Amino acid sequence: MWTSTNFKTYEKQFDFTSSEQGKPTYTALKINDTDFINIIEGLDGEIEEDQIFQTILCSSCGIYHCEPGNWVALRQSDDFVFFIPAFEELHGEQNQTEYAPPYWLKQKGSFWLTKTDFEKFKKLIPELDKLKSINRITKSELLALYKSETPHKMFGDFPDFKPLRKNHVLAVSELDNETAFGIMDSKLKELETSAEFEIVPLTETDNVISIFLDDSSTTEWKALCKTENSYELLLGGTFKIIAK
Repeated sequence: MWTSTNFKTYEKQFDFTSSEQGKPTYTALKINDTDFINIIEGLDGEIEEDQIFQTILCSSCGIYHCEPGNWVALRQSDDFVFFIPAFEELHGEQNQTEYAPPYWLKQKGSFWLTKTDFEKFKKLIPELDKLKSINRITKSELLALYKSETPHKMFGDFPDFKPLRKNHVLAVSELDNETAFGIMDSKLKELETSAEFEIVPLTETDNVISIFLDDSSTTEWKALCKTENSYELLLGGTFKIIAK
């Protein structure tokens, strides 16, 4: 997962001559150096009750839903807003292509903002600014997000998740492998059966439990944390998931 307040809009020209629309200029929004939304005007009327939308529109015509992919779901939990994969739509082989997440999400994970920063962010996107509230992340979405945010696809691919790929684990900080696996399995089951949950940031007193992997690109997975009273699942190395 990642966050940044380095977001701004700019004018971007497109070549739509192949669809006989000339070379129009629209408003794009980028975060750091990445186009997050390429045609803000193209979202007009498209973000409805499900708050699932396409961030990058067809570069040949600018028509919503013309090209597959680049879909996100806008979700909230307590003081944070998340842009996550559109998990509810990603069922079935065709939908896995049609509703695939954007490239930046595949590379860096889901994007998040504090509610305060989101208030500034949405002022740049009229269609988001119309929303009176943000849908709360569901338990099934949170479970899928935790498993999807793991490096090296430690649970396989959504929606066909597999048991934890234990053979890719070299060592665990502070715990032996089997103890860490047992805690993780227990906490996932606890979340699955919970009535409520919270997503809260780490504190200075929390101790991150890292799992070290036999992967050339990513060797460390911050999977758990030890709090004063318990162990908790660690989402994206940043947030504790507390089931109730």
